[in-house]
This record gives sequence, C-alpha cells and structure tokens, in this order.
Amino acid sequence: MKRLVKSLVITATLFTGTIALAPQADAAWSGWQTEKFGHKARVYTDATTYSSSASTVDWKAEKKGGSTLYYTAGVYKKRSGGGMTETGLLQRGSFKTSTPLKSFSAKSIRSKTGKGTYVIQIDCYSDSGKRKYVGTFESAKFNVK
Repeated sequence: MKRLVKSLVITATLFTGTIALAPQADAAWSGWQTEKFGHKARVYTDATTYSSSASTVDWKAEKKGGSTLYYTAGVYKKRSGGGMTETGLLQRGSFKTSTPLKSFSAKSIRSKTGKGTYVIQIDCYSDSGKRKYVGTFESAKFNVK
C-alpha cells in the first residue's frame, strides 16, 4: 500500500511539473472596447512577439451584437514619443460577429517600418460606403523582431 501511495505521489508531482513547465501560448485578445453608439469589439493576434523567422501576423476581430460592420484594418507602429506610424498595409471587409482569421505579412511589416512595437487598428463603419463611422478598435501591442 505504501508503494502505491508513493507511486501516485511521484506520478502526480511529475505530471504537475510537466504542465507547469509546458510552453504557454502567447496569443492575445485586446480587452472589450466600447466605441461610439455602444458598439463593443475586441481584436485578437496570434502572438505577442513575432521572431525574425515569423512569416505572418494573424488577427481577427470579434464583436457583440448582430449588425454588420464594415472595416478597414491597418498595422501601425507605436512611436516611443507617442503617436503611430502607418505601415500602409491595409485590409478591408465586413463582419456580423467575427472576421475570419486574417494575416498581414511579417516580412512586409519589417520592410515598411522596421522592428518594433505594433498594433492593428480597425476602423469600423455601419455602411458599406464607409460614411457612417462607428469607431476604432485596437489590438493589444505586439513586437516584431
């Protein structure tokens, strides 16, 4: 009986240690953001740091409510003194609940504005002509190396 208990304790300890030391996924959702007219959305990126070998920055947006939003999403580099620099990389579309997983090229981001801290900003509109601005939603910061 003592052997069984000892075996169980050792197994449980090893199992717990394995779980504690397992690599953690570093994907990130921004918090829920509320913009003009009460629209709530958040933005996901598949990592918080992209190494020099990373090929894409994958992202998606999710919102509450059933109305369709039309968006323009762009990648922006955070400046140390405040403000942001446009990369010129844009994607457009629409969604009711969530966009599909989309990608920006990490190589293009690096070649446009270099290594650094970035965000994805999504400007949203309630009409396809993009005349009725709803608000801008921003991802959590991520680093491109």
